[in-house]
Order: sequence, then C-alpha cells, then structure tokens
Amino acid sequence: MGLRTRPARRSSDHDAPTITLRTTIAPTRAPSPTPTPAPARPAKADAPTATAAAPKATVAPTSPRTGRSSRRATSAATAVTTVSVLVPAHNEEAGIAATVEGLLAQDVPEWLHIAEVVVVANNCTDRTAEIARRYPVTVVEMAHNPDKKAGALNHGWRETARGADLVLTMDADTELLPDTVAAMADELRGNAVLGAVCARYWATPGRGLVWRLQRLEYTRYDDLRDLRRWRVSVASGAAAMYRNVALEAVAAHREAGEPWDGTSLIEDYALTLELKARGYRVAAARQAHVYTTPPASFRELWVQRMRWGRGGMDECLKRGWSTSTRLDCLSYVLFGFSVFFRVLFLTMLALMIIYAVPFRYALYGLIPLGVMWLERMTSMWRVPDRGWRDVVLCAVLVVEDFYGFFLELCAVVSAWRCLNARRQAW
Repeated sequence: MGLRTRPARRSSDHDAPTITLRTTIAPTRAPSPTPTPAPARPAKADAPTATAAAPKATVAPTSPRTGRSSRRATSAATAVTTVSVLVPAHNEEAGIAATVEGLLAQDVPEWLHIAEVVVVANNCTDRTAEIARRYPVTVVEMAHNPDKKAGALNHGWRETARGADLVLTMDADTELLPDTVAAMADELRGNAVLGAVCARYWATPGRGLVWRLQRLEYTRYDDLRDLRRWRVSVASGAAAMYRNVALEAVAAHREAGEPWDGTSLIEDYALTLELKARGYRVAAARQAHVYTTPPASFRELWVQRMRWGRGGMDECLKRGWSTSTRLDCLSYVLFGFSVFFRVLFLTMLALMIIYAVPFRYALYGLIPLGVMWLERMTSMWRVPDRGWRDVVLCAVLVVEDFYGFFLELCAVVSAWRCLNARRQAW
C-alpha cells in the first residue's frame, strides 16, 4: 500500500485552523462494481480529527507569478494526469463551502493529480470570495464580467488551466461524491474519442412539490441516458470534464480564441456542439455522481427552462442542419408533433363536452395508460430516499401530467420568442 496525502480540509468552525488529513490508499485504483443509480449523499462531519503525529499534507510547488503547480512539468515523465478545476460562482455564499469541501475531499488514484481548484467569483455582491478564501484554493474575482458564466470559465481557463491535461468545470451549487473526479477522468482515459464527459446529477435533498417533481424528472432523464448507452446531447454544466486538447481545438476555431461562447444562453450546450463538430464524442460518466440544487419555485423553474429552451433553439438555428445538430433538430420536430396532437386531443375533448357527445369506452384504450403508469412507477423506484409522497405522486399520474404541461409551455413560449427574435434573459 502506498501512502498518499489528501488536500487539507477546513473544520466546520470558521475560526479553527486548517486540519491536515493523511490517508492510505492503494497504488492503483481497482475498478469498482456498478453502483446503485443514485448513491447516498455523503453526510457532513462536524470536524475531522487528526493526530498530532500526522505529517502535513504535501503540496506541489507553485509559480509565484501564476500560482500554477510545477508538477505539470513532470507529469509526462511520471505518467500523471493533471486536472484543473474551475468553479464559476455568482453570489453563492450559501453553498460555496460545501462545493469546495467536496472537491478537497476527493479520493484520487496515483495516476491522477488535482493540480488546482480555482473559484471564479463572477460579478459577486456577497461573501462568496471571502468564504472561498478560507480554503486552500485559488480565488479569482471578476467585478465587471459581461459574459457571465461563459466569461468566468474563459477567464479561469485562460489564466490558470491551460497547462493541465483535463479541465473540470462545475456549478457552485453542486456537490461531488468522493470518487467523482477519478471516475470522470478514468472515463476519458479509457476512450480517446471522448472530448468531454459529464456526471450523472441528482437533486440535492429538499422538500416541497417543485423539488419532488424535479427529482423525479432527473431520475427519468438518467434512465434515458442509460437507454442511449450514456451518450448525451449536452455535457451538463453541473459537472463536466474536458480534454484540454479538445478545448484548444474549439478555441482555435473561434474568433475570440476561447472555448466558451459568451453570447450563448447555454454555454455548455454550445461547447458540446463545437466538440462534436471537431469530431469528438460526449458521454455521461457512468460511475460519476453529483448532487445539484434545483430551482426552489415554479417561478425560478420557469426562468431556468425558458433560458434552456431558447438557448438550445438559438444554437441549432445558428449552426443549421449538420452532423452535430441533426438529432437535436429532429427532436424539436418530434416535440412539435407531440404538442400538436396534445392540443388536438384537448380540443376534441372540449368539443365533446360542450356538445354533449356521448363517450364510449374500450378496455384496449387503457393499455397505453397502463404502460405509462408502469414506466413512471418503475422510474420512481430508483429515486434516492423515496417516500410515500413520491409513490402517491407517481401513482395518481395527474400531478406529473400537469408538470409535463408546464414544461411543454416553457418550450412553446421559448420557440415563439426564438422565432420572433425576442430577447431572453440569462
């Protein structure tokens, strides 16, 4: 067994000194069995303990000018893969501590080295930067960034991450499980065609109807990823890892010379399309899991889905029919047919009620409804920490149907605004 140091982690007491942890791990990471679809979210300890005799964690020397680790210079000789982590954060004082702690607690194999963690405080007006500086990470503040998240990612990549082999980007409200970084890097290591991988994301524990509906939606989307053999249409910005050579290839073809498009409403989707256009594939890392915080109200959810819908349509219209967009364009066409037939059905039902047309029932007409009910119930069974409320929510069907109508309305309004070139807020 080889000794390997883990980055220091701060106590829950803000005034407590940094505690050094030392762990013993195997020299090589053995492949783990397939995990359950939604692993349990790790509980937070009040304060880790350390013995007085434990040596301090070793830290790779850094350049006084750039702060970059000099370990990169020897990575080729030692076959070590380096990862730089970029965390764009806009007014995230409530969750930035948990995000950084999750990164510093990562268990990595001998062939992988997290060179640096960079928190980019993006147009912050709260204590995000102050809280992040309590940890052994690099904090970069951007007070006047017109390109929002994309601008923060480009700045962090340009200033700190271009020398690494891999670049991990993640939202500041996302928490990683201890083996997430290693699982994502291992996925890229095993397939040279992959330009990026994203983690499988689950809803952070919460409460309320909006949270339950989104948690069910995330689980069903994970089922879809499984059916598609983990191919995805977008490397989700919640947590995505890129090959730096792929980012360089995208940057070389963009006028701004940077990977992320500051004019896009959904920069992760725009970058995914650019990677596909360069011949790279994008997939979900099967063993990588993260927890992300969903919108807390229907109002916040409306804003989020309007941005997603409008941003996706804008990117497809910008690029037209191509190898990287054709599947997404076809999905928009199928969605249009779905909405048309749903409206047609509701119109016919309303006319039958208005004109008192007698209803006739046939048992075989219940077969599609039964199949839909069974599919929803089986998907619900994979939800982590499910309770009786989740079972009832799926069993009655009606509430989820109205949620589906809500999401479809978001998409329809997004399409209308896109076709009329109306401005959509980020």
